[in-house]
Amino acid sequence: MARYSKKISERIEKAKGSTAPPPKKAGRDILLIILIIINFVFLVLGWPQLINIDKGIYILLEGALLSIYAQRHADLNEKTSEYVKYLSFIFMGLAFALFIYSVYTRYIAA
Repeated sequence: MARYSKKISERIEKAKGSTAPPPKKAGRDILLIILIIINFVFLVLGWPQLINIDKGIYILLEGALLSIYAQRHADLNEKTSEYVKYLSFIFMGLAFALFIYSVYTRYIAA
């Protein structure tokens, strides 16, 4: 009976050890990097033509994308990682609010 319980406990330990997360792939966030670059290029090339609201939207979106990238790839502790995640949500929410305000001022209030 002791041999069987020992075998069962060894199998359980092996199963617990094999549930470790797989190593991260090197190029999994290529789409995020492309979005960061495209957003930055639009911001730089369109700076003279954009009004202040649009500039704010692009800057906030760039901040959200960069904070998402930092959360995924920077070596942060748990508390700082949570702050960066909330920061990205705040950036996205403010960008969405500016977008709604921009649509209102251009099409509804005009």
